[in-house]
Amino acid sequence: MIDIFLGAIIFAVWSVTLFYGKAIGLSMLLYIVPITSFIIYIIEKRNNDVNKNAKLLMIPIVLLSITYFLYNNLFFNGLNVLIIPTLIVLMILGLFKEKFELKLNIFSKLFKVFFKPFDNIGEALKKSRKIFDQKDKTNIDLEKRKNIKRVIKALLITIPVVFVIICLLSSADQIFGNVFGNIIENVFDLIRGIQLSTVTEITILIIFAFFYLLGFFYYISSKFEIDNKEKIDKKKDSFTIKMILGALDVIYLIFCYIQIKSLFMRQTNINYAEYARQGFFQLMIVSLINLYTILLAKKREMQDETKNKYIKIMCLAMIVFTFIILISAAYRMYLYESVYGYTFLRLLVYCILFTEAVMLIPTIMYIIDKKINLPIVYFTIVTSVYICMNFANFENIIAKRNVDRYLQTGKIDLLYLEMDTGTDAIKQIVRILDANENEVGIKPETRRYLQEMYFDLESEGMDFRDLNLSKILAKKKISERLGKIWDLMDY
Repeated sequence: MIDIFLGAIIFAVWSVTLFYGKAIGLSMLLYIVPITSFIIYIIEKRNNDVNKNAKLLMIPIVLLSITYFLYNNLFFNGLNVLIIPTLIVLMILGLFKEKFELKLNIFSKLFKVFFKPFDNIGEALKKSRKIFDQKDKTNIDLEKRKNIKRVIKALLITIPVVFVIICLLSSADQIFGNVFGNIIENVFDLIRGIQLSTVTEITILIIFAFFYLLGFFYYISSKFEIDNKEKIDKKKDSFTIKMILGALDVIYLIFCYIQIKSLFMRQTNINYAEYARQGFFQLMIVSLINLYTILLAKKREMQDETKNKYIKIMCLAMIVFTFIILISAAYRMYLYESVYGYTFLRLLVYCILFTEAVMLIPTIMYIIDKKINLPIVYFTIVTSVYICMNFANFENIIAKRNVDRYLQTGKIDLLYLEMDTGTDAIKQIVRILDANENEVGIKPETRRYLQEMYFDLESEGMDFRDLNLSKILAKKKISERLGKIWDLMDY
């Protein structure tokens, strides 16, 4: 229990230290790696026989944490605040299982792991209080308590002494001072900037984080339970799903015929950009519904005493139609963005369509009765694609395509680049200044935006907590350009 208590204190202080009043940067990696390692430690301490395959989830967890240091994408930064804890909880669930599985009740289990610790705070505090209670203690317990006091006493004495020595050596040697001077200066600035209200806020946050982490660590180390009871599915009538499959396949056959004739073969006199303007989102949703329908139909087939060839054939036909629908949606998007430009949402659609297309492969194997753990395969595909999306640098891709389009056609939505992209796109935006003036006012507006971005980055105090490579490189890139256009600032 002592390790749980100390872990809750350390990570409560560490979390507030890293994230309070700062944008998330390198701090995410500095927090996720140690706390995830500690979670694995206390689970393995409770159970020697854990599912080691679940530890593989550390790979996407750490990779997504690194993106906060490498990039500055607001969409992924916000979404990963939810994705990373979800992956950690999935890892916890997997460690307790002999076989890592994903089922429909996984969402209820996720909520349980997130909120159940609140129910265990009281019991965890009672257990922790016994650590410092001298009554009924063995010599071993007393020795542990003495060791803890020694460590705390040593830290309270050592830290101030080391700090004073570093200050003296920094003032005595310039090189040494350059190494440690910024750290000392940041500490003094932090102390000078702290007000009573700030101290109160920090104290409240630390206390709240401590209570939650104490309950969380105690829950997964001693109170955590996995429901291993398998629900036996009763035999259900498959007539309804057969009718749905048949009806949908007929509709999709007609739809795909029209798509091939009008969209791909272009045998109609229509404006294809306008034709594609409505449709790709709807088709993407339809393809997702098709995947769910196929899985539901296959489940009904497996519940029958004999294999149903009709369901299998209809499911395979729906796979073919779904693939054509995915191609149609992607082609519509291509036609639309070639006229109206490139945005984050449109690039996101491509990624989703690609993911769905890849998911069709294991789905086909599942339909033809290949032994495959489809939920795990789906999870692996989605997770892999999502990680690639995080490292693809969306904003750089979007800005590059829009600037390339500007250089070729003279058309650009500069307002979108300014409002919906950040430092990740600066490398491409500066290319506008090297182009010939196509639209009046584009270059002066670009200069104004770059100068504004530069001064914002210059005024932003960055330390190791919110350290971000994208911001550093953007500032450097703009600085190189400002050296050439500084005399034009007063345009």
